[in-house]
Amino acid sequence: MSVTQSLLNRSEFNKKATDQVAEAEGFVKAALDALSAHIAILDDTGRIVHVNRAWKRFGEENGSTDPNHSIGTNYYDVCMKAAAYTEDAALVAKGIRSVKLRETEEFHMEYPCHSPSQRRWYVVRVSRFSWYGVTRLIVAHQNVTDVKRVQIELEDSKRWLEAVLNSLVDGVITFDERGNVRSLNPAGSYIFGYEPADIIGRNVRLLLPTLNPDSGDATLGAFIENIGGLGDEVEGQRRDGTIFPMYFAVSQVIMDGQRLFTAIVQDFTERKFLESQLWDKERLNLALEKERELRDLKNRFISMMSHDLRTPLATIQLANSMLQQYGDRSTEEEKQESYETINQQVEYLNEMIADVLTISRTDFTGTELDLEVVDLETYCRDILEGLEMVYRNQRHLIFNGTDRRVEVRMDRKLMRRAVTNLLTNAIKYSPDNKPVMLEVTCGDGTAVIRVK
Repeated sequence: MSVTQSLLNRSEFNKKATDQVAEAEGFVKAALDALSAHIAILDDTGRIVHVNRAWKRFGEENGSTDPNHSIGTNYYDVCMKAAAYTEDAALVAKGIRSVKLRETEEFHMEYPCHSPSQRRWYVVRVSRFSWYGVTRLIVAHQNVTDVKRVQIELEDSKRWLEAVLNSLVDGVITFDERGNVRSLNPAGSYIFGYEPADIIGRNVRLLLPTLNPDSGDATLGAFIENIGGLGDEVEGQRRDGTIFPMYFAVSQVIMDGQRLFTAIVQDFTERKFLESQLWDKERLNLALEKERELRDLKNRFISMMSHDLRTPLATIQLANSMLQQYGDRSTEEEKQESYETINQQVEYLNEMIADVLTISRTDFTGTELDLEVVDLETYCRDILEGLEMVYRNQRHLIFNGTDRRVEVRMDRKLMRRAVTNLLTNAIKYSPDNKPVMLEVTCGDGTAVIRVK
């Protein structure tokens, strides 16, 4: 082969190699331009040798007037100068140096890059590669603002949720379907006496003495289903073994295909104590009220009895006066009538005195009726005749009956007091010279006594 031919072949080979390099560079540049990250390629000194389309567009949008888009600028030196104003720039410069010196394969860092009109966040990545035996560095800035905003919102929601849970006066426990505790808020920690680190990972059965610690998942599931979202009063157990009443409500949530449960707990110890105090107070109030009613009843009864005593005493006094003044001129029949009147009134007084003695010895909550069959017509006539002897000169008393036997079941003593009170009140408070009438009527199986 001639020298000329050899030179021609070599020239053709070099041309092909140059074309291949150019084609490869074009491919790489096109690939870099297609990426959304802002990318710059640095040489081993830190000087920018190429930037992609996103880098150029970012500079133009943020007021850059450099026609070369920072190509030829030493990016490492720029970061070092900016380190005096921001710690992020110093960290990036340190990362570039670490990758260039092969101390690490890659460096990445998130940093804020806010503009006057919007808040932005980026992640910078620095990596190393070899291009035809020459070391090159890739610096890529990826906009992660949307991801960062979601992350901030999640963190804010988490902090807000934690603040709410931590401020609740009710205990909040989360656990999985096996009963393993996932979290415990401060109120729950106070109620049960466990620090979160001491109970998280352990079984919720430790807090529920009604469940056997060795009981299966089915037992726990049945307990949760029975309690339900409305909750119920159950027994709780503190760390020191104390059993206490509590309200326990459970709700279920599905997260990542796993069932989790959230329990709301209220310590009912203080509430039960207050309820007990209220019940004791209520019972005491009822007892005092009953005592007041009993005392009032006794007072009313005694007042009624003292009122009732005047009538038989007046009758006895009148009969006695008649015997004393007119005994020598009275017939035996008239004397016998006076004696019977005195005996009847004395018997009536004895009955009332016996009632008063009974009341003084026992608590009086009501009078048991001593029912017997009585001829109401004769019964009322006898009462009226007894009063006629007392009020003969004060009031004209009239009896209006049925002129036949009227049998009723009643308590003689109580009825006598009632009728006597009605008559004596009518005598005392009716207009002068107006007669007082005691009337007995009956019909349809009933009997009625009226005082007019």
